[in-house]
Amino acid sequence: MPGKMTTRWHHLSIPYKVSLLCAAFILPMLILIAGLFSEFYFYHRQTDQILAEYSNCSDFSAAIRQETEQIEQMAYATANAEELNQCEAVRKKSDQCLQSLTEADTTESQKIKCMKQTLVRALAVYRQHQDAFLQTLQQGTFEQQAFSEIKAEGNYLCSYADTLTAALLESGKSSYLELGRQLANNNMIVVAMIALCTFGMTCGITMLMHSIVVPVRRLNDASLQVAQGHYDGPDLQYPQTDEIGQLAKSFNQMKHQISRTIHALEAEAKMEKDLRRHQEEEARLSQLVERSRFAQLQSQINPHFLFNTLQSIANMAELEDAAVSEDMILRLAKFFRYTLETDDAVVTLSRELDLLRDYISLQEMRFGDRIVFEMDCDPACDQLPVPKFIVQPLVENAIVHGMRQRTAGGRIRITCRKTADGCRIMISDNGCGFHTAAPIPEKSSPGKHSIGLRNIAQRIETMGGSLRLYSICGIGTAARICICERRPSND
Repeated sequence: MPGKMTTRWHHLSIPYKVSLLCAAFILPMLILIAGLFSEFYFYHRQTDQILAEYSNCSDFSAAIRQETEQIEQMAYATANAEELNQCEAVRKKSDQCLQSLTEADTTESQKIKCMKQTLVRALAVYRQHQDAFLQTLQQGTFEQQAFSEIKAEGNYLCSYADTLTAALLESGKSSYLELGRQLANNNMIVVAMIALCTFGMTCGITMLMHSIVVPVRRLNDASLQVAQGHYDGPDLQYPQTDEIGQLAKSFNQMKHQISRTIHALEAEAKMEKDLRRHQEEEARLSQLVERSRFAQLQSQINPHFLFNTLQSIANMAELEDAAVSEDMILRLAKFFRYTLETDDAVVTLSRELDLLRDYISLQEMRFGDRIVFEMDCDPACDQLPVPKFIVQPLVENAIVHGMRQRTAGGRIRITCRKTADGCRIMISDNGCGFHTAAPIPEKSSPGKHSIGLRNIAQRIETMGGSLRLYSICGIGTAARICICERRPSND
């Protein structure tokens, strides 16, 4: 039975539990208050009856005395109409007091009832003698013996009324004592009921505390664990199905959902980290490949250029003094030294242009007036970092492929201009040109229009720049290099 009651209690909602506890406390208190009011009403009614009976008896005794005095006054003086009327009013008052005394609904003893009946019969005899005396008195005759009897009877009624009053007081005392004992017993019952209600309310509040406060504390502790990042702790075990039980169930579901989300985010972060590591590895490998291609490009020095240059140096050495030959040999040495420096993949634009000037000087000695070289470079671009070997191969392309069919009047122009985000380099010639619809080839091929153009374009793009070719057959070719300036990071 207690197990069933506990189970039912667990399935009740919190408002129903509170209502049930309030009803269990308020209803007994209302019954107790109603009992107290009923007892007070009974006690008040009993005391009022006792006091009313005592008052009626006292009033009757006073009325008889007043009536006797009125008759005595009429006996020693001439009775007129006014005195007769006063006597009649006093007699009516005595009759009313006796009627109220006899009609009182009390639980008096048999003795008091007999005394009341005796008083009624004595008053009736007293009225008969009194009427006879008043009748003779109105006729002008005063009978002493009748007056003495009436006076004695009046005194007897007063004395008997006093005796009845004393008996009523004695009976009222017993009634008061009985009411006091009943009141004391009822007070003990009231105290016992109050104690029982207090005990029941305490038990109910304890059960309610155990049903609400304890689970809320557990829920608070579990929420603190979740706030600290412990999502894999044990679930809240709460067998009840009230609002607290539903809250605990929802909290467990929320904790599991958060745990799944956190694990998913951790897995995603790990995947992103692995992906970033793979991308960095791919970038490193790509950089190694570019470096190997660049090294391969450095090793691909045009043998025709070397042969022709050396032949020119030999011819000049025969025709001229050694000063010119020395200059050509020094420039060629500088060119070879720059070419063989493989440590730096990025150089300043000024070094790249110095190499180009040495190369142009050698070509001017080779071709003479057949090709005219023009350079117009902005000094503001000198310190701009650029990939190594991006300008000279393009000028060499213009000489080898652009000026092949021209016997004179060839012109190659190199310009460098500072831009908002870096530098723009233009290499143009008035050679034979080609169709620009063909893409830049992946590799250099003999007889084609490019010498490692794809490699140059890729290295420029790694620094955020670009290489574009513009050409018209029979008019010429222009190559535009855009280099973006690398700005220092704010960090």
